[in-house]
Amino acid sequence: MRREQPGLVVAIIHHCWRLLSFRGELRLMPDSTGFVWFAMGASFFGGMAEQLVRGRPFVMALVTTGVWLGLVFFASRREGGFDRRLASALGLLTIAIQFLLVLSILIPGSDWLVAIWSGLAVMHLLSAANNDRGSVWR
Repeated sequence: MRREQPGLVVAIIHHCWRLLSFRGELRLMPDSTGFVWFAMGASFFGGMAEQLVRGRPFVMALVTTGVWLGLVFFASRREGGFDRRLASALGLLTIAIQFLLVLSILIPGSDWLVAIWSGLAVMHLLSAANNDRGSVWR
């Protein structure tokens, strides 16, 4: 019998959870330009939604989201090349962080916890990318 593959949404949630819990692996990310565009598009809409839910003006939400995505693209450049797996992982981690930030609106004071945890998750991912660069490019 053939085992049924999980859907795209289930796979994205799974990857987001693994990245937030410091168990994500870059070699499991798709090496696809299309998936990078998908992850960055979802990050853009998620960032705009998060900023607008917090009551920021539209222009400020656009600038903040644009700066963050620019940093993600800048962090994904390695030795003159673009690392699609790292960009995908950072995009998925961004989606998870934005979801947690929206949820933190419901619990006063929890945004600090989300910010600290998210910062650690991003630094862990970037550190793993730097230490495991050889297997990322395969």
